[in-house]
Amino acid sequence: MHHVEIVSQLENAHLEQLPELLRAATLVDGHEPLGEHKFLRLKHGDDLARAILAFEEGRLAGYGHSVTYGEGEHRRASCEFVVHPAFRQRGIGRMLLSHAIMNAHGNEARSMDLWSYNESPAGARVADQFGFRPVRRLLHLHRHMRGAPHVSTRSDVTVRAFQPGIDEEPWLALNRSVFATHPEQAHWTLDDLRVRMYQPWFDSGDFLLAEKDGELAGFNWLKIEERPNEGRVGEIYVVGVAPQHHGQGIGSLLVAFGLRRMKERGVDVAAIYVDDSNATAVALYEAAGFHNHHVDVCYSRELRASESARIIAHTAVHAA
Repeated sequence: MHHVEIVSQLENAHLEQLPELLRAATLVDGHEPLGEHKFLRLKHGDDLARAILAFEEGRLAGYGHSVTYGEGEHRRASCEFVVHPAFRQRGIGRMLLSHAIMNAHGNEARSMDLWSYNESPAGARVADQFGFRPVRRLLHLHRHMRGAPHVSTRSDVTVRAFQPGIDEEPWLALNRSVFATHPEQAHWTLDDLRVRMYQPWFDSGDFLLAEKDGELAGFNWLKIEERPNEGRVGEIYVVGVAPQHHGQGIGSLLVAFGLRRMKERGVDVAAIYVDDSNATAVALYEAAGFHNHHVDVCYSRELRASESARIIAHTAVHAA
């Protein structure tokens, strides 16, 4: 019999067991099973976020989290989950997803996204069983850091490091402009930014800002950390150019500066996530020496109020 806990903030007891589950899943699957954005919201508490934890004989067997965004017809939930390799093929994944869907209904979401990392066949099967269909493919590109990247400076654009205490609000305004149509990134607040600035990996020198004509024109935020079996990885965490400065070469300039910064910081591998439908960005990164490492898939479906009772019954069967 599984024991399930659903919380809006992860407690110390949860955080003590979760790292072992994530390490085991990463070792078996060859990639990290969860994204950082939702996890940080659960770690610090959020009324529209839920962590779903499945225990078996006191051991954490599965974990999922869901966050709800937007308003009215555009209100949607986004979910990820992982099952410990020792407890797979026991219905835990389906149970986690059932609870996530019920939570989305409770938050009046009109649709729901489900992320499956590294295009997992198991994830695709579960998604199909619950009526989800693939809607996005996110390419995870890598670049080995051999040789110093060439950087051509420009007289009309200055690239500098983020200055804590000065750049927070201007950057948030730029971020909202860059990601105006993004369901998650567009809604970042000062608290969202500060939570990341408090993370062990944050270094203001890795947060590069481009200025043109006296205003912020773009940014390239790097996340540099040691990762098991990968060495020192430099991820282009968030990168963007203000809409009014598109087509001016600022994106490629920021990528070049970012790669140079990674080289200075002893990075072994550079990484970036990019939607495969964004042909311009894919071409930019390929020109900078990146190659495909794996693909993450986002599945989506509409939510119908009439299905709540069926999902509750479905969950009860698989929890038994």
